[in-house]
Amino acid sequence: MHSSSAKDPYFIAKLSSEVTFAGNFIEKECAKCHTPKATIEAKIEKKEVIILSNGFLSESNEFHRFAISGISCTLCHQIKRNGISGNYSVDLNYRKPERAIYGPFIPLYGIEMYRSSGYFPTRSENFLKADFCSSCHVVYTPTIENGSVISYFPEQTTFFEWHNSVYNPEKPCQSCHMKKERFKISTKPGNLFERNAKHHHFSGANSQILSILGKNEGAKRAEEVLKSSAKIRIKSLNINENELEIVVEIENKAGHKFPTGFPSRRAIVHLVVEDEGGIVFESGKILGDGRVVGEDYPERHYELIDSEDEVQIYESVMMSRDGRVTFDLLKAYRYFKDNRILPKGFSFLSAHPDTLPVGVEDDNFSPGSDKITYLVKKSFKKPIKVKVELLYQPISFFFVESLRETKEGVEFRELIKKTDLTTLVDSDETIIQ
Repeated sequence: MHSSSAKDPYFIAKLSSEVTFAGNFIEKECAKCHTPKATIEAKIEKKEVIILSNGFLSESNEFHRFAISGISCTLCHQIKRNGISGNYSVDLNYRKPERAIYGPFIPLYGIEMYRSSGYFPTRSENFLKADFCSSCHVVYTPTIENGSVISYFPEQTTFFEWHNSVYNPEKPCQSCHMKKERFKISTKPGNLFERNAKHHHFSGANSQILSILGKNEGAKRAEEVLKSSAKIRIKSLNINENELEIVVEIENKAGHKFPTGFPSRRAIVHLVVEDEGGIVFESGKILGDGRVVGEDYPERHYELIDSEDEVQIYESVMMSRDGRVTFDLLKAYRYFKDNRILPKGFSFLSAHPDTLPVGVEDDNFSPGSDKITYLVKKSFKKPIKVKVELLYQPISFFFVESLRETKEGVEFRELIKKTDLTTLVDSDETIIQ
């Protein structure tokens, strides 16, 4: 997704929708992370930073070739200092061949790289720390009202979530998103030895967009990462004459909230109870367009579910200053709901205030896991099969529907008609004889 940061059709559609509401200025904010090389080159040459409407994405734009390469090697490896919301620092005082390029290794053959690329390799431990990722994975976006910025909204706080977890500092982001292997990091010089280095796949959870872009290997890796990030289990079953109690536990195995990132992402618990006559209870059934049966958006957080119209959905829901739910990022003032499962070791005392849960009053909702009790009041005929699934959607039905009728929004809706936006993360089942 890094190399496709400027090609992501959902990003382009959402940006065009936000621009329709608030104007082009938001493009400068998004460009810092989505078209970073073009942004820097444009600033050096004192040109306009704009993505849409004859901007960076237009083939006729002079910075198009920089923009379309997305988050590239030379961008990340020139960052000298990290800063949230894309406010990282790149040395603009020097041009090639005087400019340094940074990496985690001591450069044994630095002159070879200098001759080939025009950059001189310089060791920096910055790349080994989770702080490096904070530049684009802690994002505050402006809240616009009557054409003016009235506040800033925590669009994503992934690094802050990790920082307040059991994984800090032993397991930085790179541990899960960059797999280590022993290989040669370059083809030159020919006698270069193998090192313990990391593959730069940066796999996350967005397999659907990668599939749309034709990056099938990347989509497969993303799905593997997603499936390793959470587990769901049936913890206990208690049955009497006309009542079945099921306790389900979801464990967060990621180093941050599950799910994390942009608020369109969410996880749904789907539970089905069947006896010999068929389905007697179902909560969380997903329709072909991504809607969830029984969902009353925004669905509240549950500790106990005893109706098929109730469904557990882990998500963050944005709210404008007047208290209305919104899908417009630039209207977002605070969160109406945030019941995403916390990472292990999350401390409420030391947590950044923008990472605290919202709308959750549940003693079973704890760092690293959550438990839900299902109470099914039916007459059963054994055997009884209970199956539970944890499902993930990178883009909810409501976010798709909220896109304005821009050219980019219409094109994206057509694209995803052929795409299943729901992925199975994990499942469990049992039979009562």
